[in-house]
Amino acid sequence: MTPGSIGWLTAALLAIAAPLATRGVAAQSDPRLLAAVRDAQEGRGDSARVAVDRLLAATPPSDTLYPQILYTQAMVASAAGDMRRLLQRVVVEYPTSSWADDALLRLVQMDYATRNYEGAARNLERLQTDFPASPLMPQAAYWAGRTYFDANNPTAACRWLADGMAQSRDDIELQNQLGYLYQRCDLRADSTGPRTASDSARPDTTKTAAAQGPPAPGASPTPAADSARRAAAAPPAAPPAKAVYRVQVAAVGSRKSAEDAAKKARSLGMTVVTVQDKGLYKVRVGEYRTREAAQTAAASLKSRLGGTPFVVSEP
Repeated sequence: MTPGSIGWLTAALLAIAAPLATRGVAAQSDPRLLAAVRDAQEGRGDSARVAVDRLLAATPPSDTLYPQILYTQAMVASAAGDMRRLLQRVVVEYPTSSWADDALLRLVQMDYATRNYEGAARNLERLQTDFPASPLMPQAAYWAGRTYFDANNPTAACRWLADGMAQSRDDIELQNQLGYLYQRCDLRADSTGPRTASDSARPDTTKTAAAQGPPAPGASPTPAADSARRAAAAPPAAPPAKAVYRVQVAAVGSRKSAEDAAKKARSLGMTVVTVQDKGLYKVRVGEYRTREAAQTAAASLKSRLGGTPFVVSEP
């Protein structure tokens, strides 16, 4: 890859990330890092990188500021390769820091910018598994929608988008972005359409057989009539099971934490189900027949339980 192409890649990444940026740059807490980000935004990238490099050299790796400095280094990097390497360091070396989820989402954006949809999907699923309660999940849903639609996986795209809309009720701009993408899910749901003319032209053998009446005494029933009689005698088929929607209020690594979250939900009179999945205890409440009802409950639970409750469907 040539230097020119690296520069183009970095510019492309920043361009696609701009409409729905992660919280990272805006949430810098150290004034020196804020100044460096400001310098980079105003075209003084070299000065920004020197300042951040000096701060990193003077900070021990055990300091809680260290992952924030690494993240800032990534944001002011002059090359996409440096940006990726620094973000991966945050994710791998500081997975419990408040910057790891942000770094993962930036990696998703980088993969999407280079059309590496498989890499983007891998980081999205890791984000969902490792940081299910992250406030960045609604933004991740936007990138998941774009990634999975472009990767020709609309089922995953629609699942992410639905969850993202349930979690982003307070962000009108993000709701609009997610809703715009979700229109493709609505179109997909309606794509079955009415029966075609050729379907309508097919004879209804069951009705024809029934109209013919019983066979004459001693005559063998026709196959169509025999099938019709068997169908009439058979018990009605059970209706297909409907999905149940619940609200997930916690996803924690220990049984004790899950029990604490479940106890708090029960104190509100909620029915609680705890599911063990991918090494996490996922605490879910309620049992709703429609996604809309579950979304309403999730909005209420956010004020009562805190965190970021969101809707999940169970068969």
